[in-house]
Amino acid sequence: MLRNARVAVLDLTHGGAVIARKLTKIAASVTGIDVYKTLRPDELEALEHEGIRTSRAPQNVSEFDILIAPVHLDPGYPVLDEAAKNNIPVISHHVAVGEILRGTLKDCTVIEITGTRAKTSTSILLAEILSGNKKVISHTSRGLEDWSKKRIIQNGLSITPASILRAVDVVEESGIKPDVFIFEISLGGTGSADIGVITTIVDDYKIANNTKLASEAKRMMILDAKPGSTVVINHDAMRFFGACRRDVNIISFSDSVNAASNVYYENINSDGGTIAYFIEGRTGKITIKGTQDYDLISYKTAFVCAAAVALAMDIEPHMIERSLRDFKGAMGRMRKTTLAGRTFIDNSNSGMDIKSAEKALDYAKTEEGRIVMVLGEEAKEVCEGLDPSGVMRFIEKHLDEIYSLVLVGERMKPLAGKNINKIYHAGNLSEGMEFAQQLTRKKDIIISCVKCFR
Repeated sequence: MLRNARVAVLDLTHGGAVIARKLTKIAASVTGIDVYKTLRPDELEALEHEGIRTSRAPQNVSEFDILIAPVHLDPGYPVLDEAAKNNIPVISHHVAVGEILRGTLKDCTVIEITGTRAKTSTSILLAEILSGNKKVISHTSRGLEDWSKKRIIQNGLSITPASILRAVDVVEESGIKPDVFIFEISLGGTGSADIGVITTIVDDYKIANNTKLASEAKRMMILDAKPGSTVVINHDAMRFFGACRRDVNIISFSDSVNAASNVYYENINSDGGTIAYFIEGRTGKITIKGTQDYDLISYKTAFVCAAAVALAMDIEPHMIERSLRDFKGAMGRMRKTTLAGRTFIDNSNSGMDIKSAEKALDYAKTEEGRIVMVLGEEAKEVCEGLDPSGVMRFIEKHLDEIYSLVLVGERMKPLAGKNINKIYHAGNLSEGMEFAQQLTRKKDIIISCVKCFR
């Protein structure tokens, strides 16, 4: 498809530059179009030195055999609009990454995980389970991790599909040969996975200038799956998507009581629960227990999804149960620890939203002590920030339940003046946490809910 073709890569900001560089070894010619005009002149010049023609302006589509564009790009962008009129094929960044990876990673199991919620938590739980007897590398929003040595290999990679290419390069350069690669990926799959996972499509949203739903992009995890591979999919998503492919092994799971799924909860509450499974004639149950380390209900999707993937890989149920029992929660995902004598509920992560903040507040109210909440965004690090109007509604609804509120981020600053005796402002998460410690005493509760990469 891409070999010896004249290729244009649209959107150099969200991974396009990485894809363009890889294509110089495959395509006849590569042009990179900086759709959002965000690359610095020196970055564009570097691409030019590597043989990639660059432009910030739309180009004539007749010059290309194929276009590569992210799934979230506005279809009205001139180059895409002209391509549709002239029958020039367009593939996504996801598909392009799959094509580039074709024939590589043959000696390991590749797992790709997408969804609206619980991607990182599922990835981490699954890595915990599989690392008991396999060499596991995971690439998630919290970093590229080697689970054999329990260390971060590299921070700072996003979960755009192109970041998979960078993650693979870093691992190869490190001399690591994993048995399993787990990739958290936004808005779909590359088609190169042995196991594709859709955690959930709840809280669906519009992309591509409001022309399509994000769930349509996530559905490509199924449609682009390679024949003979396995897709583990939330039952609600499977019902929404309709008929699935016959040449792909489909395993469904449910994060509620739903015996129509292959893997589901027979019961679940904050004290624990039971996961039942029926996969290819194998039946059984996995018991999970509540803990003081995190809010179990906030992890219920990740628990059942990770269990479903592990079962699909023929991991023994007792090993899954042991890993779930030993799990201590993931940093920034409703994890409860202590901080200078205070109870600290850490829920600051890239997927944090107002609904998640409300869950954190409910979790905090099970403790005794005054509650100080740090809420907001480090917008420079996260493309989709925290909507200030949603924060305003949160304040109106919940301020009476909180002793003090520390708002984080420039866009939250105007909201801090609404109640000068109770609402404060900080520039970033670190400053917000310092403020919260000053406002509290021992046995009080600090909740951290800042949208950021960690």
